[in-house]
Amino acid sequence: MSGGTEVGEAGDPNGRAAVRVLVVDDEPGFADVAASLLESRDDRFEATPVESAAAALDALSDSAFDCVVSDYEMPETDGVELLETVRERHGDLPFVLFTGEGSEAVASEAVSAGVDEYLRKGAASDQYARLAAAVDRVVSRTRSESRAEEHLERVSDAYCEVDADWRVAYLNDRAVEMIDLDAEELLGERIWDLFPGTSGTDGERALREAAETGEPVRFEVRVDRLGADLIVNAYPTSDGLALYVRDVTEEREREREIRELSERLRLAVEGADVGVWDWNVQTDEVRFDERWAAMLGYETEDLAFDLSSWEDRVHPDDVGDAWEAIETHFSGETDVYRCDYRMRTKGGDWRWIRDRGRVVERTGDGEPRRAVGIHIDVTEQKERERDLERYRRIVDELPQSVCVYDAEGRFALANDHLAEVYDTGPEALVGEQSRLVDRVRETAAGDPFGALVAGDRESLTGTVEFDLPTKSDVIVDYALTGLVIDGEFDGVLGITRDVTDERRRQRRLERTSARLEALFERSPDMIDIHDEAGEIVDANRAMTDTLGYDREEIVGMDVWEVDTELDREAGVRLWNELETDETVRLETTFARADGSRFPVEVHVRRIDVQGEDRFLASSRDISERKAYERRIERENERLDEFASIVSHDLRNPLNVLSGYLRLARETGTDSYFDRCERALDEMERLIEDVLTLAKQGEAVGSFERVHLGELAARYSDDAFGSASGEDPFGGDGPSEPADEVPPIEIGIEADGEVLADPGRLRQLLGNLFRNSAEHGAERVVVGDLPDGFYVEDDGPGIDPDEREKVFESGYTTSETGTGFGLSIVQRIAEAHGWDVAVTEGERGGARFEFTGVDRPGPSTQESASSGEAVEPRD
Repeated sequence: MSGGTEVGEAGDPNGRAAVRVLVVDDEPGFADVAASLLESRDDRFEATPVESAAAALDALSDSAFDCVVSDYEMPETDGVELLETVRERHGDLPFVLFTGEGSEAVASEAVSAGVDEYLRKGAASDQYARLAAAVDRVVSRTRSESRAEEHLERVSDAYCEVDADWRVAYLNDRAVEMIDLDAEELLGERIWDLFPGTSGTDGERALREAAETGEPVRFEVRVDRLGADLIVNAYPTSDGLALYVRDVTEEREREREIRELSERLRLAVEGADVGVWDWNVQTDEVRFDERWAAMLGYETEDLAFDLSSWEDRVHPDDVGDAWEAIETHFSGETDVYRCDYRMRTKGGDWRWIRDRGRVVERTGDGEPRRAVGIHIDVTEQKERERDLERYRRIVDELPQSVCVYDAEGRFALANDHLAEVYDTGPEALVGEQSRLVDRVRETAAGDPFGALVAGDRESLTGTVEFDLPTKSDVIVDYALTGLVIDGEFDGVLGITRDVTDERRRQRRLERTSARLEALFERSPDMIDIHDEAGEIVDANRAMTDTLGYDREEIVGMDVWEVDTELDREAGVRLWNELETDETVRLETTFARADGSRFPVEVHVRRIDVQGEDRFLASSRDISERKAYERRIERENERLDEFASIVSHDLRNPLNVLSGYLRLARETGTDSYFDRCERALDEMERLIEDVLTLAKQGEAVGSFERVHLGELAARYSDDAFGSASGEDPFGGDGPSEPADEVPPIEIGIEADGEVLADPGRLRQLLGNLFRNSAEHGAERVVVGDLPDGFYVEDDGPGIDPDEREKVFESGYTTSETGTGFGLSIVQRIAEAHGWDVAVTEGERGGARFEFTGVDRPGPSTQESASSGEAVEPRD
């Protein structure tokens, strides 16, 4: 040992051990303050604050502490109850009660519970200095007692203390084990009563002499009761004797065996396959027998009887170890010289030699004079040992636990990895019952392990969950194989692998995968995943159902086969610009398998799927939203139109009315009042048309079956301006005078039914008939189209340049019209979801075509026959 300064625990250069203190106080922040102030009082202190008794017990379970400083009054438990729990779980761990609760009852309760120190909190500036001193005292006292007890328990000898009356006062574990009696039965007994055979022996006399003289004694004695040879060292103490007793039975037995062995060896060597050497240490002359020479491929005549004949043939790497073993024996440190080394043969090979010898004669001053010994060729044994060591190293380095079980399921051999699992050494496991084997027998049908032992099956594999000393609920894969050597059962080879994390992760992934799959498949939104090239690799049910594809059809398609607005290059550029987990939103149009299209809102997110870039697209049909937006746009346009009408078109008749009223007042001419009345009539027509325009633009709530020809035929027999005052063309207000609207012939070529609002369809036809009559047409025809109907007249027609304007509010080429008739027609068509277009008729007149019109089906027929309204289609 070097003479440097001894270093204490925790690396303290002053040799002082660190003191780990757990501070418990439920008052918020107080534990932190107390811990900091304690550390400031002594740099050895390492204080850890917690704010509850439960947290304190958790901390004590997780880490080692030298002392606990606790408050008394806490909401969940008090300090004394915490002390009792600590004593129960952690033994005599020093405990200081540092409390503001200071009654005598509390102090008495704490002392009764075994508290080491009791201090009251106060305003005194030195309260933490007093607390630090108390902690230092109890920790130092505990450590001193622990070191003394630990020393006595660690000494290899049995240790016993007897008092002045020769009664046993203390025994360490080794002494109890040696005597093989209950320690409680031994304490207080006289040693002469425990060992009556020692009375009157040299041992008793030696002990009494030591007690009388105060001088230590050493003696050897045979104790028949123990069947042991003992060496006793007795040291007088202030109140008796301290006895250190060492069992030398094995040593004495070994000495007897050596003496017997030497004689047997002498006899055996003569006929055994060993070489003998005889060395004159003073002259270095060595005699080798024939067997010694033959081991190396020589005849005795080939060898010089000199020490160099041996030394020159020892492997250079081994000769140093051989000489060290020889010198150790020559100095008397070992009874026998032993060394294994390699020697070169006559053919140049190396053989392993086991060399054994001893000094058989010494000079007068103790120097070795003569030594004899033997050589044994152990080359094959060394090779087997090397193979075994190689296999052992391989097995120990395996990441799996490897072992051999005996027929009862106990460990017969274990590798290092398995020993680490059990938190012990491989040797300590031997003979212990395997928890794995027990668990396999508990969970499997029958006794598969017994079948391995009996040879009824060769192997057994599976997965089980059980508890190990180092952790609970361990999941392992195991493989058990019966070992049969030379036809006999030699054990069961077990190989196990801890798959706890892997299996739990797999279970979590399975649960997560199931949830994600459910979310993926049950999402009302269309979801697809595509790669960087735009190829769809997966799609959910909502997407396949909405687009009308099977999953096998859509997987493998390119994104732009679905997204009609996506350009290939633009799409790849967009995806490449996205960062992982970044999302972009866009609106586009999807195409169904049947060719129909609909607007969608798409959110595209770049994700990492096992190291590969993928793009998750979540799409939603926004047809209703777009329709709503269009309705809002139309309403806004309509409001703009109304504002324009109110601000412009109504202003003209108002100005006329105002002018004629002024002239009537100034001149008193009655004819001006007639003109005022006509201006008011014009304003009334204009207002009614505006109201009709607003009303007919509203979406149709329900549809009915309407026979278009029958509806139009109603007017074929009626004259304009009927006596009832009703408008034959479906107007809401009074009709125009008959002499202002010429009669017109209505031709019916429509034979089908349509789904429509009858009142609004009647208004649409009436406005078209009036428009034709006002522009000079004599005949109007109503006919069917494949997806709608048309209204065509034989009038002058509409110039192609004017066809886009005729539906604008206020546009008219008639002196009597308000310019709202065709606007109302367009609004009624849009309210039904129809498209309307103006073309040229067969006779050159105007032709209005209405398409996108629904025809009634069988279900509609049934609803209509029952008198129920039919909901409009989306």
